[in-house]
Amino acid sequence: MKKIIAIVLLLLLVGGAAVVYWCTPVRSAVVNGWQSYGVPACAATEKCCADCAEWVKAFFPSETEPQPAPVSEPVPAPVPTPVVAEPAAPAEPVPAPAPAEPVAEPEPQPELPALNEEAAALLPKAEAGDAVAQFNLARQYALGQGMAINRQEFIRWCRTAADQGLPEAQYTLGCCYRGGLGVEQDAEEGRRLLEAAAAAGFAPAAQALKENN
Repeated sequence: MKKIIAIVLLLLLVGGAAVVYWCTPVRSAVVNGWQSYGVPACAATEKCCADCAEWVKAFFPSETEPQPAPVSEPVPAPVPTPVVAEPAAPAEPVPAPAPAEPVAEPEPQPELPALNEEAAALLPKAEAGDAVAQFNLARQYALGQGMAINRQEFIRWCRTAADQGLPEAQYTLGCCYRGGLGVEQDAEEGRRLLEAAAAAGFAPAAQALKENN
């Protein structure tokens, strides 16, 4: 029995020595290079110990990892079949726009006479110096009832009547000067005419002066 135990221990010692013997050169080979020790590649390393195999994988990945498959020649891509476009359907003809209807020209308005009957009757009296006729003729030019409006003739005959002292004409012409209606605005001339009309007893002129003071 003692002999058997001694033999087993001896075998264990011999095996341990063998492992140490084989692992030492493998580790040195990993660090210093395989050629200086002449140790075969991965097969001998994996027989030794798992640690040595990991080192080999770290330092020599080309010897331990599978090599990539060879690259085959590129396969030419299929030539696309040209697509023939179908001819487009002819466009429908666009109908021509209908001719525009002729626009009727406005009928020419008959020209108004320079004077209506009343103005024609007043004109000889105004030219003769009648202040009332002059002022009434001026009103006809301003109103244009059945005759063409003429502001210049209105101012001319109104001033003629005002110069003769007619209060209605003075008041009317004074308002025109104050507002710049038909004449260049002149506040002083307008006030002078209103004061003259008010002095003659024309109440609208006095009221206008009172409101504008």
